[in-house]
Amino acid sequence: MYSPPASPIEREPLAAGTPTSNATKRRSSYDVLQSLAGPDSNIPLPRRESGTFSSLGQDGIREGIPMDFSAGPSSSPFKRTPSPTRTLSRIPVASVVSSDDAPSGNARVLADDGRPPSRTPIPIDAGAANSSFLSLQPPSPNFANRRISLTPGGTTKVLADLQTGVAQAKNALENTKAQLRLSQRSVAQLTRQTEDLKEVRERLRLENEGLNNVVARKERLLQEVLERARKAEAEATALRTQLKSESATMKKSLREMEATLAESTALSSKSEREYITLRDSLRDMKESWQTDTDALREEMRRREERWRKDEEELGKKYRRLLEEVQEGKEGWVKVNVLRERDMKIRKEIEDEFVEQITRLQEEINKSSKEHEKAGKTAEYLAGEQARLRRLMQSAGRPPTPDAPP
Repeated sequence: MYSPPASPIEREPLAAGTPTSNATKRRSSYDVLQSLAGPDSNIPLPRRESGTFSSLGQDGIREGIPMDFSAGPSSSPFKRTPSPTRTLSRIPVASVVSSDDAPSGNARVLADDGRPPSRTPIPIDAGAANSSFLSLQPPSPNFANRRISLTPGGTTKVLADLQTGVAQAKNALENTKAQLRLSQRSVAQLTRQTEDLKEVRERLRLENEGLNNVVARKERLLQEVLERARKAEAEATALRTQLKSESATMKKSLREMEATLAESTALSSKSEREYITLRDSLRDMKESWQTDTDALREEMRRREERWRKDEEELGKKYRRLLEEVQEGKEGWVKVNVLRERDMKIRKEIEDEFVEQITRLQEEINKSSKEHEKAGKTAEYLAGEQARLRRLMQSAGRPPTPDAPP
């Protein structure tokens, strides 16, 4: 921090030909900082509020209060008035940063005034900060040609000197405020960087703990895998021993199956010859059964025709008898005789029919029994044929075609 400028009494008055313009007098610290920062700058600027010199008038002189520019009784030849920037330039460091870890809330509020908060740390350029610090320092006054005008005739010059001093003090105050805000922004940026670094450290610590947990879990998994590998090796040894014993057993069973196959081949050849013989006999039996069935059917047809003719004759006789009965009643004796004769003939016919039907039924029953016996024989032969085919297929030999050897 630089020392505050000297009071207007200690400065040399300016030349009378260079008075201060009204535009320079009326410019506030907000306008000066805005002109220095530019319209596109994001630097927070102080608001247009009443500052230290709010009680001063337009020309920077208290209205209605006489100012004493005389040198009062003091030990020094020149009395130095208190500078308005002295208290602002000598701000204690504790008011900006309370401790190394906990930044002051006022410094952050002042640094963040006028723009949204950002968590991204902004790098600080030391060269740019030094150049800004040097550019914001007020010009040191030249005390080589200082003189004091205490005569009443120099009131205008004194007023001009006072106004110039007030303007310079305002500029110095604005520069000091700008420097203070720059320092506060730097402190806030460093504070944010510290907080970000703490967050990064905490996040890295958590990641490290997570990685340690992962490593421990991987080690446990590795131990489990090694244990499983040892168990698998023991099981593999047992399986090798079992494989050897099963191989010996399979070889023995294979030899037995080869012997059984040879026997089955011989048996299948014998069964095939028997099957061919049975097939030929079954074919001859089937042809004879077909011939007998055709003859029986022809005989049944002839008997049915004869029975139908007898029934027609009986019907004719019965109708003729009815006609004779209707012709007259005087031949009752003849009718009775004829009735007895008719009953006798009917009984004879019925007896003959019963006898023929009984004989045919016996023949039919006999033929049915023969058919059943032949069907059972055919089923037995078909079962034997299927069994022989299965034996031949299990022996690995395709079945022979149904042809005589």
